[in-house]
Amino acid sequence: MRVGEVNLSSRSGFLKDYSEGKERCLPFLDYAFLDQEKYKQRAAELLTRSYQREQLADYFTEVHARLSYREEARQQIEKLKQANSLVVVGGQQAGLLTGPLFTVYKAMSILLMAKQQEKELGLPVVPVFWIAGEDHDLDEIRYVYIEKNKRWKKHMLEEGGAANSASKLPLERKQLKQWLQTVFASLPETAYTKQLLTKLEGFLEEGVTYVSFFQKVMNWFFGHEGLLLLDAHDPLLRRLEIPYFERLIEEVEEVQTAQQRGAKAFYEAGYGTPVVTEAENSHLFLEVNGERKRLDYQDEAFVVRGGKLRFTKRELRELLQQEPERFSNNVVTRPLMQEWLLPVLAFISGPGELLYWATLKDVFHHFGWKVPPVIPRYQATIVPAAVQKWLDQFSYEIEPFLSGGMEQLREAWLAEQNPYPVHEVAQQVREQMLSYHRPLRELAVEMDVTLAALSEKNAVIIEDQLKFLEKRMAHFVRQQHEHTLEKFAEAERWLFPLQHPQERVFHPLLFVNLLGIEEFRRILSTDVTLDMRHKLFYL
Repeated sequence: MRVGEVNLSSRSGFLKDYSEGKERCLPFLDYAFLDQEKYKQRAAELLTRSYQREQLADYFTEVHARLSYREEARQQIEKLKQANSLVVVGGQQAGLLTGPLFTVYKAMSILLMAKQQEKELGLPVVPVFWIAGEDHDLDEIRYVYIEKNKRWKKHMLEEGGAANSASKLPLERKQLKQWLQTVFASLPETAYTKQLLTKLEGFLEEGVTYVSFFQKVMNWFFGHEGLLLLDAHDPLLRRLEIPYFERLIEEVEEVQTAQQRGAKAFYEAGYGTPVVTEAENSHLFLEVNGERKRLDYQDEAFVVRGGKLRFTKRELRELLQQEPERFSNNVVTRPLMQEWLLPVLAFISGPGELLYWATLKDVFHHFGWKVPPVIPRYQATIVPAAVQKWLDQFSYEIEPFLSGGMEQLREAWLAEQNPYPVHEVAQQVREQMLSYHRPLRELAVEMDVTLAALSEKNAVIIEDQLKFLEKRMAHFVRQQHEHTLEKFAEAERWLFPLQHPQERVFHPLLFVNLLGIEEFRRILSTDVTLDMRHKLFYL
């Protein structure tokens, strides 16, 4: 396998300014992306604070006792117990089969950063993947794309039930097994296919939720690297978080004001509105009758959105003491909970996450913290050997195929191969026809209104027939080069499917099926630089 890097010009706005260290973006985060001292400064800041390390170690021990690679996890857990240990964290929702490839790239970025900074700082650094188990928007996690008739189609797991969190919602084994079999029916049969299906079906032997299934797949990919998996909505964690939720309840007005102020400043700087919400949003959720409901705060009371339930601060704190597992965060307070729980050396973000983190500086400062260094995960494309061989054969650079430029290249190539000037001749004939036909239309106008309308209709019919013939002739030309044109389309299907980056459409099992788990892990373990250059893994 060969690794390459390219610069793609798709970055713009805050991400571009942040990566280039532009002065106008500096007020929104506490650590500049290009600051070479940021990790040393952050480590010094964290070493003055204390954390529930033993309780966190107990939590991770219990989670990883149910998973493989227990020894690798144990070593990381022992490091976490040390008073000077730090954490690199990033996270994602619990997508089926991990969801799109960017999920595994985020985990890979976490591991890379943890290893690099442990070496640089001389301190223990633990990699943690934060699973957003409280999320209840199942439409975002219950599908993958599969190939059907040379097109990528969304394959949904049909799931009913209440809008509960991914941590709590059970997956029906028979239904999920059928869904998996449809996924595998869309894959090419390889030496690894049967073994891969057997492995995944084995993960279903015990009753599973979205999160536990996700944990098993992620542990299969990354357990040998010691990646610790944290379910943000685990009841054991919620019990640890009681004092932190209490502060979010008591200081809700300050959180609301700081969030609105940060969002307004970000918008006025020309960077848009990454978090669209109302001033009354308390940035907390509460489970009510099995459904996750947003809590608003106004007129000195918490109100369940869309319902009649109301709580004073005292009443909500009492409920929290009794049933902390009913409480959860949103995108504004989730970073705060990470900051309370973990000694976060750096947060590995996606491109969108970076934007909303940049609105939260005032919220962090309210609690006396700095926003940790926010480091965008790397972005990548896996390039099949057949696709690269074809690109080399035609002397094409890969960059245009990674950003939607295939069609322009294809049509330019076809124009060079075409000896028949179909469109030029057709245009000449149209112009001549309109010229020759004009006297007839003018005469019809002099004779009769009905004949005038008929003459106009006649001109349209003639032009339509010319267009029809032109289209058929152009189709004839394309048929002569059908094989090569299909190669253009195949390159785009792999490199820029559905006019999106590969990492946002493909799920990892596509490549595990082609390469086997060991070779796929080799890709995931590749040592690359965490910069803004797009990574290319050539198979």
